[in-house]
Amino acid sequence: MNKRVLTLLLSCLLLWAVVAAPASAAAPEPNLSGVPGTWAPGATPSNLNPNYPVLLFVQGFISNAGTWYKTNDMYQMAYNNGYQTAFVELYDSGGPSKNMWDNGKLLADKIVEISKAFPGKKLVIVAHSKGGLDSQTALVHYGAYPYVSHLVTLGSPHHGSQLADLAYSNWAEWLVDLIGLKTEGTYSLQTSYMKHFRSITDSHANASKNKIYTFAGDVWHDSNPIFLAGGLYLSIFGQNDGVVTVSNAHNPKGSMVKIGPWDHKVIHNGTPMFPLIKPYLTVPAGLTAEAESSRQSVAQEANPLEWVQPGSTLIRGGKHENTAVERFLVENDVRSVTFDWIADQPADRLELIAPNGEKRTVDVKVEQDQELFKSAWHHTAVVAKPEQGEWTLQAQSKKPGAHLLTVQYDSALSDSLKLTTEDKQKFLVETDGNELPSNKLDVRYNVRFIPEQGNPGKKQIQPLKQQAEAGANNELDLTAAQEPGVYQTSVEVQGVTAQGVPFERSLLRSVYVDKQGGRH
Repeated sequence: MNKRVLTLLLSCLLLWAVVAAPASAAAPEPNLSGVPGTWAPGATPSNLNPNYPVLLFVQGFISNAGTWYKTNDMYQMAYNNGYQTAFVELYDSGGPSKNMWDNGKLLADKIVEISKAFPGKKLVIVAHSKGGLDSQTALVHYGAYPYVSHLVTLGSPHHGSQLADLAYSNWAEWLVDLIGLKTEGTYSLQTSYMKHFRSITDSHANASKNKIYTFAGDVWHDSNPIFLAGGLYLSIFGQNDGVVTVSNAHNPKGSMVKIGPWDHKVIHNGTPMFPLIKPYLTVPAGLTAEAESSRQSVAQEANPLEWVQPGSTLIRGGKHENTAVERFLVENDVRSVTFDWIADQPADRLELIAPNGEKRTVDVKVEQDQELFKSAWHHTAVVAKPEQGEWTLQAQSKKPGAHLLTVQYDSALSDSLKLTTEDKQKFLVETDGNELPSNKLDVRYNVRFIPEQGNPGKKQIQPLKQQAEAGANNELDLTAAQEPGVYQTSVEVQGVTAQGVPFERSLLRSVYVDKQGGRH
C-alpha cells in the first residue's frame, strides 16, 4: 500500500469516527424556570438520528424539570446519543405537590403541544417516581395516548408508598403539618388510595394503548444517607430504593425490565440508567418478549397490597418545645434496634439513655430528607444488642417544633406479631402463640378519617369513634365506615413475651372507600 492510499484511508477512518461518534459537547440547558404548565425542547444534537422518537422527561414528587439536567446527566446522555428531547414543568414545580389527576390533565395538554412541535414524530415518556403515575393518568384518563409510543418509568410508586401512609398516621400529624406535606400529592400516594387508582386505571379501555416498561431499585442501606430512614421503614414491606418498594414499582399493565442496585435518586441518573433504558426507547419487536420474561421475576409481587404487616416497628411522635422526650421498650433477645428521629429542624443535641440511666454514645447520621418528608431532618443510629427495659431518647433544639420517631427491632418477636385484614373491613392483631401469648396483648386502635373531596391538606382529619368499633380478640370492625375517603388506622400493641418481659409495637394500615362504596 503506497503512502497516498494509506493517507486517504486514515482520513476516511477519521471522518467516519467524527460522524459516528456521539455528540460530546455540553448540551445547552432548556429554558425553563419552574413555572407549572411551561415546557421547553432540549437542544438538537449534531448527530441527530431522524428515526429516533422524541424523549419527553417527566419529573417526580416535589420536583421540577431541572431534575433531569441540573445535577443529572440524563439529558446529556440523550443528547450524546442523538435524541431530541423535551422537558415539562408540572404543578409540583411551583408549589405543593398535586395528585395524578391535576398533574395528569396538565401533562396531557402539554403532550399535545409538544407533539405539534415535532411533527411526524411520536413521543416516548421517561418518568421518574410519581411522574410515572402522572404520565399514565395523562395517557389513559385524559386521552394523550395517540401522541405517545410508550412509557418508561423509573422507581415509580405504581401502588403508592407506605411512607405516604406514615405521613398521614396519627403519630406524624404534627410534623407533616409543620413542614407542609399534607398535600394532594401525598394523599394520592397512600397505598389504599392507589389500590383504587389501579382498579379504575388497569381496567380502562385506554390502559393497553401504550407499552409500559418499568425499572425498580433495591438499594438504600449502602447508598445516599437521605434514603436510609425511608429504606429502613420500608424494609418491613420488602426490597426498596429508600422511597418505593420493588413490588410497588411494578405496573400491572407493564413489563418489569430490571430490578437493580439503585436508590431512588440514582435510578433516574443518566450514566447508570440510560444504557439500560435505551433499548426500550425504540422497542424493536424482540424486546417485548425479553421484558415480559423479566416480568416473571416479580410476578409474585403483582398484588403487593394484600400483605400481612409484621410487628417490627414502634412509632411515636408529636409537637415539642425546645426539649423533646420519647421512651421505648426493648424486650429480651433483641439483636439490634435502629431508630430514626425525624424533626422539622436538626437537633442541637440528641441523647440516648439506657434502662440503667447511663447515657450511650452512638454514631448518629444526620441528613435532610428530599422526598416524601422533604425538608425534615433525619437522625438515625443503630444500637446492637440493647439491654431489655425502657430506653429514653431526648432531643434539644433551638425552637419549638415537631418530631416523629420510628424504632425498628431486629428480633424473633417481630416475626411473631402480625396485623391482618379481612375484606378491608376487619383488622386483627395476631400472634403465632410461641413467642407471644395472644391472651396477654393490649391492643388499641386509633382510626382517623381523611375525606376525599377537595384538598386533603386543608380538610379536618376526623377521629372516628362510632364508625370504628374495637371488639374482643384484638379485632377492629370498620364495616360502618362508608363515607368516601381514607380511613387511616394506627395500632398500638403492648404485651409481654413468653419470658414475661414487656414489649410494645406499632402497626399501620389504611382503607380507602370510593364514591361507589368500594373498599380498597
